[in-house]
Amino acid sequence: IYNTRALIELSGEGVGTAPEPSFGTHFFQDLMEAQIYPLAVYLDDEDAIFNRAFFYDTPNRLAEKISTEDKLLKCLRLIAVSDLRQGHHLSLIMDDEKGRAVAFLERDRLISRPQNV
Repeated sequence: IYNTRALIELSGEGVGTAPEPSFGTHFFQDLMEAQIYPLAVYLDDEDAIFNRAFFYDTPNRLAEKISTEDKLLKCLRLIAVSDLRQGHHLSLIMDDEKGRAVAFLERDRLISRPQNV
């Protein structure tokens, strides 16, 4: 999970049981120390707005990075934002105190370096 900033887990009808961060407490603590933030998305929550097409209709790139069994590919996805929208990346803002998060596509910015005078 090198370069990972968040692990997103989906739950709800047809997806799975509710996530429980206390399962694997040591792993949870390791994530937090590495500044990798867990995010649970409850699809049955009426306040949840979730673009299923982005997550389900883009190619799963996991098998390109690691060799794995087909059954894992059905429950774990690695998505390249560029497959859906070139020149963009996914930004994620989380507020743990309010229990809210929002993710959105944002245009990549070119960083210009100052020229030596």
